[in-house]
Amino acid sequence: MPRPEKVAQVEELKEKLSQARSVVLVDFLGLTASECVELRRLMRARGVEFRVVKNTLARIAAREAGADFLVDYLTGPNAVVVGRDDPTVPYKVARECAKKYPHFRVKAGLFEGEPVPPEQVEWYATLPSREELLARLAGGLAGPIRGLAVALAGVIRGLAVALAEVKKKKEQKG
Repeated sequence: MPRPEKVAQVEELKEKLSQARSVVLVDFLGLTASECVELRRLMRARGVEFRVVKNTLARIAAREAGADFLVDYLTGPNAVVVGRDDPTVPYKVARECAKKYPHFRVKAGLFEGEPVPPEQVEWYATLPSREELLARLAGGLAGPIRGLAVALAGVIRGLAVALAEVKKKKEQKG
């Protein structure tokens, strides 16, 4: 019979997996305690959650949350990086940590509920964030409007110059 604290841990992890926009499964074996503390601070500052998980409980939670893909990668020491807002942030933070800490290794992930195998993790880390995409869209939409405004201003400027010349000639004649 399962103990109540383990049932609660499974429920909590299942809830995190089902509500997260993206999840990255990482191996942190070889990191020192101070590196782990620094890692947690970095993750918290970026708005993602870093949580060490027990494999047996994580397998149960992953199956119940519909993330069966992760079960195959739950071997050895594991942690999950959970992102609720921008789904690219956990991948970017995981890539940054993998560069900073040689023992930190990304195993797999979920992106908007879709499985991400290890060979595609780097690609997801290079995706632009939602804010970057919105800025690009705004710039793309503003470009033609700005061009139209400049063209219209040129026509008005040309008319003003022509009227000034006509005025100057009329003043010279009389």
